[in-house]
Amino acid sequence: MADTHPMRAYRKQAGKTLTELGEEAGVSAGFLSDVERGVKQPSLPLAAKLSRITGVPLDGFVSEEEVAQ
Repeated sequence: MADTHPMRAYRKQAGKTLTELGEEAGVSAGFLSDVERGVKQPSLPLAAKLSRITGVPLDGFVSEEEVAQ
């Protein structure tokens, strides 16, 4: 089984739903679900926002190559 996405681990520990986190970040719960499942990757600005909200390091959302750009 694949590792749990760090954002999901944060949500579960914080007791937040995808909907609650989505409202904080300004995106849909469905999009965040796709991020957690590895189906989609957020844009760099959204990844930075999610990182600030969750405390998950930026590289938990985007590849190191994208961060370096």
